[in-house]
Amino acid sequence: MRTITIAICYIFLQTAISAQSAITVLSGQVYYYPQAGSVPLLKGPGTQFELKGKIRCKGNESAKLVYNGYRFWVKGSKFRNAQDVVNAATRANEMSFTGRFFNFLTESVKEGESTDNVKKYHRKYMEKTSGGIKGWAKPGYSIRPLPLSSGKLPSANVIFKWRNTAGEGSYTFTLYTWQNVPVAQLQVRDTAVTLDLDQLALNLEEEYTWSVSRGTSAKSAPMEFEICQSCLAEKQTDLINDADYQSATPFEQQLMLAYKLEEEHCFYAANSTYVHLLATEPENGLYRKMYATFLARMDMLPEANLVLENIPK
Repeated sequence: MRTITIAICYIFLQTAISAQSAITVLSGQVYYYPQAGSVPLLKGPGTQFELKGKIRCKGNESAKLVYNGYRFWVKGSKFRNAQDVVNAATRANEMSFTGRFFNFLTESVKEGESTDNVKKYHRKYMEKTSGGIKGWAKPGYSIRPLPLSSGKLPSANVIFKWRNTAGEGSYTFTLYTWQNVPVAQLQVRDTAVTLDLDQLALNLEEEYTWSVSRGTSAKSAPMEFEICQSCLAEKQTDLINDADYQSATPFEQQLMLAYKLEEEHCFYAANSTYVHLLATEPENGLYRKMYATFLARMDMLPEANLVLENIPK
């Protein structure tokens, strides 16, 4: 699991270095003028614009922007050079949690801009993480389990999913202890199983695996997981003492929490956090782009594309 975290951080650090030519709108709206005399482009949450050109807000309104991992405000109708605003806000990047998060947010907006972008991002991410990591596509494993149900899982109902594969007959889903002793086994025709892990009386913080087979030859690689009853509460507690988290808006705090959960391999809880945010504001472009790139990292490209359908520009 530690290798997954290293891969996540590596990808975002590498891409962040080469992709900081755009400013991301976090909240509010800003008018962007690409060049002198041009028609203004209204930019809302989850959209980006280049450093060149000028920006202003409407009347006394304000907008919160992100660039290179740092947040800053623009307020009022005065014209400002975008580059000057960035220069005034930029300081030495210490790569704190907040810095990592806003680099992550910036990249998510960029990679989630279109289905083509997210398709390329998915392919790049899978190539980076597939080497030697259990659960991703490997020779000899024809069934693809989805990483969403790996890492740290809640002691509650959990849906284990995998991709359909050619063949006849039902799938055999098996959950094992770290000693490879079966704990539960089910025969299903669907590509998902829902288990109440609390009812299985699994030991906390002990490693388990799950895998799927079909017929005599089709099988998946084992997916590792452990039970973490209070993963969500623990990560919220970790963030409470962060000054930037304290000053963030409620929706920013939820995005920070989703990122923190993913960093700590609480993928299932991170997914629930994104789903809750989208249920609150289904048309929010920022939420949808961040959720789409999360799903791409979970090897769920079709689901990511659905999130991006008819996304507001």
